Amino acid sequence: MSIERRRKLVIWAGLAVALLAVALVGLLLVSGSLSLSGFGPLRLLEHDPGAGEAGMPMTAPLRLRWSGLLDAEGMEGRLRLEPAVEGRLVVTGRDALFWPREAWSPGTTYTVTVEVGVTGEGGRRSSEEQSWQFRVREPRLLYLGRTAPGDGPRQLFLAEPGGGAPRQLTAQPLGLWDYAAHPLGDSVVYAAVRDDGGSDLWIVRADGSGDALLLACPGEACLNPTWSLTAAGEAGLVAYERRPLWASAPNLDPQAGSLWLLDVKDAETWPLFDYDVPLHSPAWAPPVAPGGQASAGGRLAYASPTQPGIEVYDLTTEELFQVGNEWGSTPAWSPDGRSLALSELLLAGESMVVHLFRVDVGSGEALDLSGEDSLVQDVGPAWSPGGGWIAFGRQWLDDERWTPGRQIWLVRPDGSEAYPLLEEPMAHHLGLAWRPDGGALAYASSDLSQGNLPVPDVSVWVYDLLARRSMQVAAQAVLPRWLP
Repeated sequence: MSIERRRKLVIWAGLAVALLAVALVGLLLVSGSLSLSGFGPLRLLEHDPGAGEAGMPMTAPLRLRWSGLLDAEGMEGRLRLEPAVEGRLVVTGRDALFWPREAWSPGTTYTVTVEVGVTGEGGRRSSEEQSWQFRVREPRLLYLGRTAPGDGPRQLFLAEPGGGAPRQLTAQPLGLWDYAAHPLGDSVVYAAVRDDGGSDLWIVRADGSGDALLLACPGEACLNPTWSLTAAGEAGLVAYERRPLWASAPNLDPQAGSLWLLDVKDAETWPLFDYDVPLHSPAWAPPVAPGGQASAGGRLAYASPTQPGIEVYDLTTEELFQVGNEWGSTPAWSPDGRSLALSELLLAGESMVVHLFRVDVGSGEALDLSGEDSLVQDVGPAWSPGGGWIAFGRQWLDDERWTPGRQIWLVRPDGSEAYPLLEEPMAHHLGLAWRPDGGALAYASSDLSQGNLPVPDVSVWVYDLLARRSMQVAAQAVLPRWLP
């Protein structure tokens, strides 16, 4: 081979290697395995909410995505909010999520400033300050009601802030059993009653559009859904109950239910456990675990009648926490995910009482919030978003303080400062639901003043904790829940 020919072969081989390297780099760029942003200063690529957005959900985190991996404390002292907001900053990979301690204040415009000096892996630092604004939307209230007094089965309604006629979201011929609001307010999953007494799961958007069958449950009743919020600030799995039918209705025996999980994106569903066990009353834990770390798979609390008691199951670690409980009530999570509030049936002398307990998840330590000697029935706890109060329904059992209806009380998580928030002796209060910012409490009220009617008149109200007054939202309505 001549020297000239060998030189040309070497040149062509070098060009081929160079072209192959360029193609490989291009492929890596397209696949996301390599990024040109991995060189130079750390840059803020996107943020949610965006600049000028006016519909930020009260419960959503502020999300910042960077051009490279962040140090665990790479944003400490670099994020500023005006007005100031207490919260937790969670860093995962390239994402930083700021979770407000309670919720964003409705109707408020916030200014976000990310200062220079955010640090990432390899010593990279941000060199540009960025600032923008967003506005938080007002919360809306969902409930099950009728189009007119006594007119047909109950449908799902949405009441907007500031009054106005509530909007009907569903028109199911036989009505609804119950529902679960999307954790960021986008849509609602609900259980629609069928002709055979069972129920299927449907989904509808918050504006009433897209009403569609999500999961058919032939020969069974799928009901009591609850929707999780993930550590990534997105809607996660829906937990729900499956129950057999009995006498053309769901079998509500505690031993008859089982818990299933549903991925709404693809309508895939599977049982919580791969063996048959009766479970009911699911309740998802907050998305950020104690210590401010992300809870990747989610933790689910539920009632286990065979134990009997309440269990907490971690879907990622498969760890199981158990606490004895005879009452079998739905547990209420504290906002920090450390504790549960639940009711328990006790014997006090010759009387059966129901006391409210706070249980530490992990140690199992329980504190009687009702007071050891109290002759009461304390049920239906709802933990305030800030964690400082627990609302519940109380009915005294002694002759001096007994009332026909259950009254709304508040108590501190340590059992102190208990007081009646609303005293209406001839009304029975239930279905307590805190507004996400803790400024108001929605509830259903059953009028007992007409005596022992077969079906007492039930209505939905909202109590404003600042104005210290109640406002009726809808007559002949039940199950109030907030849509953030």
